[in-house]
Amino acid sequence: MKADQIHIVLSQNKDKGQAVSLSWPRLEAERVFIGQSAAQAVHTTPMLFALCARAQTLAAQLVLQQAAGLPVSASPEQHRSITLEAVRETLRKLLLDWSQCFDGSPAASTWMARWRAARDLPSLRALAEDFVYGEDCGQWLQGGEAGWLAWLERGATAPARWLGMLDQPLPGCALLPALDAATLASQLADWLRPGGPVWQGQPQEVGALAREAPQLAGLLAAGQLPRARLLARLLQLARWLDGALLHSSVASLADGALALVETARGPLLHLAALDASGRISRYRVVPPTLWHAHPEGVLRVSLGFLADATAAEWQRQISLIDPCVPYSVSKDVEYA
Repeated sequence: MKADQIHIVLSQNKDKGQAVSLSWPRLEAERVFIGQSAAQAVHTTPMLFALCARAQTLAAQLVLQQAAGLPVSASPEQHRSITLEAVRETLRKLLLDWSQCFDGSPAASTWMARWRAARDLPSLRALAEDFVYGEDCGQWLQGGEAGWLAWLERGATAPARWLGMLDQPLPGCALLPALDAATLASQLADWLRPGGPVWQGQPQEVGALAREAPQLAGLLAAGQLPRARLLARLLQLARWLDGALLHSSVASLADGALALVETARGPLLHLAALDASGRISRYRVVPPTLWHAHPEGVLRVSLGFLADATAAEWQRQISLIDPCVPYSVSKDVEYA
């Protein structure tokens, strides 16, 4: 079994029916921080975590400052930086992964060339308005749920056509409410459970759908979770392009500190403690994908209803949930 890869197994038993099981033997790369100084750990962070490197680095900076009792604040420029990173990552997902899942191949090379060349928000906004929305993204945001559904019916852009293909209802799990570090610090034990994080005793779905749920009440009531997930990502992207920022917060613990940083996929948690010499004595990272890969979480619940689906449909639904690590899908057929 490969480490740092989500393993999804579909089991079929003639008496018990079908079931989905998940495991993620995550490599805790942050263990290398133990014994390091705060400066060393912050320098190392983007090399350990290439995906969302800016968000990971900001979380490391904040949690280690808080653990040392130093003044802590994230500047507007830092929040703009992690938001720009999230914009680029979301557009990369649209152009590569989701284009592959829905159209059978990545987006045209001209779109990818524009994405590679786009290094600031105005150029990324221009790309998104041409490829994703077909209009000014701020204007598109004003449409509301009825307007967004009418937009997908017109099918003028590739993502609109993809949304039109997502018409099947699928179950989900509870949606994680908006939290800050202080709220999390008061109920941290559940988040750090060995079997996977929970909130108020339940596994949760995190990320765009949890943030945008109030705007998508009709789709959620109809059980249109796949369509709601993709539309939530488009809403989130449009808000960032229109000036909204991702945020961060910190809190002290009895034995250290925590930092909570928003990312495209959901909340990123760093916890740290320092010894008497200022060296790191404890460090832990809880990425959003620990929620996605929870043994009773959103991947298992959703995929449990796709037992007879094609491999392409499995790939599509997993991509919409969007774990940040590779995954494998296998079938284990038993006749007991």
